[in-house]
Amino acid sequence: MEQGLLPDFPVIAGMQRRRGMISLLAGVAIGVICWCGWGSGPARAQESLPGLIKRIQPAVVTIIGYKADGKVMRLGSGFFVSDHGHLITSRHVIAGVARAEIKLPKGGLYPLTTVLAEDKRTDLVKLSVNIPGGTPHYLQVTGSRPEVGEHVLVVGSPLGLEQSVSEGLVAAIRTIRGRGEFLQISAPISPGSSGGPVLNLKGQVMGVAAFQVRGQNINFAVPGSAVLALGDGPPRLLGRTEAGEKSLPPRPGVRVPPPKMHVP
Repeated sequence: MEQGLLPDFPVIAGMQRRRGMISLLAGVAIGVICWCGWGSGPARAQESLPGLIKRIQPAVVTIIGYKADGKVMRLGSGFFVSDHGHLITSRHVIAGVARAEIKLPKGGLYPLTTVLAEDKRTDLVKLSVNIPGGTPHYLQVTGSRPEVGEHVLVVGSPLGLEQSVSEGLVAAIRTIRGRGEFLQISAPISPGSSGGPVLNLKGQVMGVAAFQVRGQNINFAVPGSAVLALGDGPPRLLGRTEAGEKSLPPRPGVRVPPPKMHVP
């Protein structure tokens, strides 16, 4: 035992000294047991977080958008919401691309074929991909309004770094004029994170990574309720624009209004 951890006691002769030492040792033993018992709880709770992340990651994919000449136009993230190959991402991730494909965590590449539903206001889109044998993993979306201060995890491909996990809190719930309600989160996101799931510690999707304010670690996510509200529209092939909508030109740094908000 290191010196200085216990207070100095006067020397007691005979039985009193032995009794004193027995009491002292008993007290130290109880203290060690109590300290170990207190420390084991948080350790066990922390150990469950890697297990949760391992359960989430197989459902999260990297989305690669290509120009007509085959060059990479944009990277983003997405996640499966059914075992039929339906996935959610941010609409701007695939806007204007000639074609797109997903990369699974284990490395398989599959083309995104069909736009099933989309919402310009919330910048969300539901897409379809054909994976032989179906989608082995998908995530549950919750429409419950989170509490400010609730812990969140964000999984995605910031700067193309696949399966990255960041952690933070729900900092606020804000309404952006013309865009609706958004979750302000402290979990870091970067270009490439767009479309990735924002999850609670139950592994439920409570939002979709949307945009950030540069240099301030102020990040925003579309709430899960907006994902659940996506209505099924007439499906269209990816790469074909809606009637009356012009094809978007390639843009390396996509932004949404107001200009100070940077879309990752």
